[in-house]
Amino acid sequence: MLFSLKDIAQNNTKHITWSQPTQLPTINSNKQLGLAGVFTGVSNDVLLVAGGSNFADGAKPWQGGKKIHYDDIYVLEKHGENGFTWLSPKTKHLARKVAYGASTSIAAGVVCAGGETETSDCSSEVFLMKWDKKQQDVSFQNLPSLPVPLANACMISIGNVIYLFGGESRGIPSNKCFKLNLGAAIKQWETLPPMPIAMSHSVVVTQSNGKYPCIYIIGGRSSTPAGISTLHNNTFCYDPQENKWIRLAPVGDGNTTTTMSAGTAVAEGDHDIILIGGDKGKIFHQIEVFNNWISHARNDVEKKQLQNEKLQLLNHHPGFSKDVYIYNTLKNTWELMGSLPFYGQVTTTAVKWDNEIFIPCGEIKPGTRTAAITMGEFYNAK
Repeated sequence: MLFSLKDIAQNNTKHITWSQPTQLPTINSNKQLGLAGVFTGVSNDVLLVAGGSNFADGAKPWQGGKKIHYDDIYVLEKHGENGFTWLSPKTKHLARKVAYGASTSIAAGVVCAGGETETSDCSSEVFLMKWDKKQQDVSFQNLPSLPVPLANACMISIGNVIYLFGGESRGIPSNKCFKLNLGAAIKQWETLPPMPIAMSHSVVVTQSNGKYPCIYIIGGRSSTPAGISTLHNNTFCYDPQENKWIRLAPVGDGNTTTTMSAGTAVAEGDHDIILIGGDKGKIFHQIEVFNNWISHARNDVEKKQLQNEKLQLLNHHPGFSKDVYIYNTLKNTWELMGSLPFYGQVTTTAVKWDNEIFIPCGEIKPGTRTAAITMGEFYNAK
């Protein structure tokens, strides 16, 4: 099915046609429940998707579902007009099961960093994942480990320089930022000026500021010891030439701002950023408040009543945001571009493959994954 998303932002003629042309294949005849927190990127004309997590038998965590981590590797080949084939690489697994790491595509392959494993809530492992077209296989190269173990960080690249921002280390939000120059004779992570806010689940995009490529960090959230997270609507720019942070216009439709976390985004053209989906945090906040109330309940009757109210909220969750926003780096303006025709996907990474957007898998409601591969095709209005 194809859907047209018209850009309602003034003075902008971009349109996007959205579709979900394929989904992750099943493995070993098991039902494909979808995945969240995958590594993904483009290497030698294929889309690589690896790792991730879901809940056993599709049961939600509040229904007793156990979170399962994966090491499976999926390879998607594109051919013809909207034709796709899932390939079968000789190497079918990562070195370990991992989810909620960060990934970015470079010419040499897909750089993958950090993540949550079966035994730890954060990791410092970094590696390059590459598709060998001749061998029809995936190869790996170990890269220098992160200075600190992290999960739910965001990562992007400018040429062969990898930049990593924020995340969570041992459950605590981080404002640490690092870069790794893969073209340097001695490859090691360098520390950058810290982000203005310690946070995780942010979106990162490289786009021009009109003169040269800069890095834009959008939204995010910061957990607190009290269990009530702070959600953010900020747009920050890291200027790699000036080595400094700049605070820009907050996320919104031009009139009203909105908090946003765990969404995804791509750069488009010379100065636009397309922000897709995400969690605006209203229900997320309500769930955290219920958790806090439950932990301080005066008796079992009150506790049970609060738990039932929380379950009603979870079981009737409408899904994450479908809104699509556009940011202009030259004008420093946000506008609402439209809405997705299906559930927004969070805790995943949008990938630009040729001139199309690909969003593999992700979470569409609390505890609910999708196996869908969403595709967005740009065109200009006549």
